[in-house]
Amino acid sequence: MIVPMMRYAFLIYHKEYEAFLDAVRTLGIVHVIEREFDETINIREKKELINKLNHVISFLKKRNPVQSGSQSGDGMELFEKVQAAMEELEANKQKLQVLKKDIALLEPWGNYTAADVERLHEAELTLRLFTCPVRKFNESWKSHYAMDIISEKSGNLYFAMILEGQDAPEIDAEEVKLSSSSLDSLRLSCNELENKNDIIEKSLDSAASQIELLEQAKKDIFSDLEYEKVRLSTGKEVDNRLMLLEGWIPEEKSPDLSSFCDQQNILYIADKPAKSDNVPVLLRNNRFARLFEPIGRLYALPAYAELDLTAFFAPFFMIFFGFCLGDAGYGLTILILVTLYKIFKAKPDIKPLLTLCQYLGAATILMGMVGGTVFGMNLLDTGYVLTETSLEFLKENGMPDVLLAKMATLVGQHFALRDDFIKAIAGVVGTDTLREYKTELIRCSFSDYAVLNKFRHLILDPKGLFNLALVMGTIQILFGMGMKAANMIKQKGFIHSVSTISWLFFIIGLIIMQGGAAAGYIDQESANLLSYVITGIGLSGILFFNDPSTHILMSFGKGLFNIYSMVTGVFGDLLSYIRLFALGISSSILGLVIDKIAWQFLGISYIGPVIFVIFLLIGHSMVLLLSSLGAFVHPLRLTFVEFYKNSGFAGGGKEYNPFSK
Repeated sequence: MIVPMMRYAFLIYHKEYEAFLDAVRTLGIVHVIEREFDETINIREKKELINKLNHVISFLKKRNPVQSGSQSGDGMELFEKVQAAMEELEANKQKLQVLKKDIALLEPWGNYTAADVERLHEAELTLRLFTCPVRKFNESWKSHYAMDIISEKSGNLYFAMILEGQDAPEIDAEEVKLSSSSLDSLRLSCNELENKNDIIEKSLDSAASQIELLEQAKKDIFSDLEYEKVRLSTGKEVDNRLMLLEGWIPEEKSPDLSSFCDQQNILYIADKPAKSDNVPVLLRNNRFARLFEPIGRLYALPAYAELDLTAFFAPFFMIFFGFCLGDAGYGLTILILVTLYKIFKAKPDIKPLLTLCQYLGAATILMGMVGGTVFGMNLLDTGYVLTETSLEFLKENGMPDVLLAKMATLVGQHFALRDDFIKAIAGVVGTDTLREYKTELIRCSFSDYAVLNKFRHLILDPKGLFNLALVMGTIQILFGMGMKAANMIKQKGFIHSVSTISWLFFIIGLIIMQGGAAAGYIDQESANLLSYVITGIGLSGILFFNDPSTHILMSFGKGLFNIYSMVTGVFGDLLSYIRLFALGISSSILGLVIDKIAWQFLGISYIGPVIFVIFLLIGHSMVLLLSSLGAFVHPLRLTFVEFYKNSGFAGGGKEYNPFSK
C-alpha cells in the first residue's frame, strides 16, 4: 500500500533558519520539496568528490583486504592517501611499460655503457648498430667493414660496426639508435619500480579493509550536499527576512511534527495533497509483499494516486518463476544453497533478497512436482500397470461392471509411457469412458517406483501444462482488469470504472456459462440464453460508459474502438503466457539431455563413475544458471507488460526521501 502524505509549509525568521534546518534534519521525516536553483560551485565540488569516492571504493572492493589493526580514523584522510597511491601506482605501471620495452630492445646487444661508446668517440671512431633478417645478411660485409655479429634472435641478426667518420655504410640493414642507458641500469630501475609497486599494492590491500571509513565519508558529504540543496530550495520572503520551506511527511507522523513546531514556536500550515501535487511515494507492505518491492522498482514506483500493485503481482511472479524453471531438483538446490548462505555468510542488508530467493525456490519445487521433473528425470513416464486392486478402486468409484470386465483384459500389462497407457484404455473402453474416469484410472495404476503411487496422478502431461499456462494467464489478465477498475474508482469515481467492470462481467460470465455447459453443470440451451443476456448487459456498459466525461455518441464511438483493441490485445496478451509452458519444458529437456549424456560415462571402467558425477554437477549447474535467468526475466515481462497494462498502471512516482543525517 501507499502511505498517505501530508504537505507542510514552514515560515521561519532568517536568523533562526539554520537551527531550524538542523532540527528538521535530526527529526528525519520531512521530504523537502526542491525548487529550481542554479548549482553552486560548492555543490559541483561535492558531487565531483562523491564520484571520486565511489571510484576509490569500487577499486578497493576488487582487492584482497588485509587487516591492519585499528579500523578507526578519518575517511577523507584515507581517501587522499588511497587516491595518491592509485595515481602513483598507475604512473609507475606506465614507466614500467616503457622500461620493459627499452630492455627488450637492448637485450640483443648485450650490456654496454655510455662510457664505452665515449672512448670510441675519443679515438675518432663511431659505433653503429644494425639488424636485418638472417636471409638478407651478406657475408661480404665482413671483409669491407670492421664488424661483429652480436646475437641472433627470432630470425634476425644483430651486429655492430666500428667506422671512421660519420658516413653510414651502404648495406641492406636497419640501423638501431644507441640508448644512453645500459641494460643493467634499466633492469635495476625496473626492479626498483616493481618493489615500489609491491609496497603500494600492500598498502592498498590494507586500505581495502577500511572501506567503511570511506563509505561513512561519502555519507557525510552526501548529507552536506542534501543540506545545501535544501538551503537553496528555500523561498525567501519579506526582503529575505522570512524563509519558506515546504515538504511532505507521512500522515501518521503529522502529530509528532506539529507538536515539534508548536514547542519551537514555528509557524506552519499542514494540508492534504491536491490532485495536481507531485507527492512522493512511500510503500508499506506486509512481510511477504515487501520482498517483491525491489522487483517493482525495476520498472517504476506507482504514482501517489494509484494502487500499489506489489502485493497483487507477488504471488503470480513467484508461481511463474517456478513454472519457467520447472524442475523440483533445481528448486531444492536453490532453496538449500540460499538458506545455507543466509544462515552462515549473508549480511543483513541482503537477507531480504535471499528470503525472496527461498520463496522462488519453494515455488520451483511445487511447479516442478506439478510437471513431474526432478533434475531432468521424468516422473510422469515411470511405468503404468493395472492390478486387481486397481479394478476394486475403480468399482468403488462407480465404474460399471461391464466396463470393469473390459478393463480386466489390461490387468498385468506394463506400459512405459502414460500416452501408451491412455491409448490402450481408450481402445478398450472408448474415449468417452476414458474422459470420465481418466483421473481415477491414472490414480489406481501402479508405478515402477512405489513412492510415486500416491501423487503421480497429480502430475500434468505437456498438454495439461500448456492449458495450465493459459488458465494462469487468463486469471492474471482478469485480475489486472479488476485492479484497473479499482484504480479508476479511487482516482476518478465509480462511473469511470463501469466500462472495465462491464468487460469483466462479460468475459467471466461467458466463461462460467459456456464452461459450465461444456462440463455438464448447465444445460446448453440455458447457457446460451444467459450468455446472450450477459453479452447485452456487458456491451451496453462497454459502449455507453467508455468515456463518461464526453458526449454519449463520442463515448459510443470510443467504445467500438475499445472493443477492437481489447479483443486483439487480450488475445495477444494471453498467448504471451505460453512462454511459461515453453520455458518449463525447455528446462526439463536440457536437464534430461545432461542425464542421458552422463549415463554414457558409466560404461567407462574405473574412472567412469567419477566422470559421471563431475559431468552431472557441471551440466546441471550450467542448466540451472541459464534457466534461472530466463525464469526471472520472462515473469518480469509478463508482470510489467501484460499485468501492468491490463491493470492500467501509470507509474512515475518519486520515492519518499526524507531530509536526514
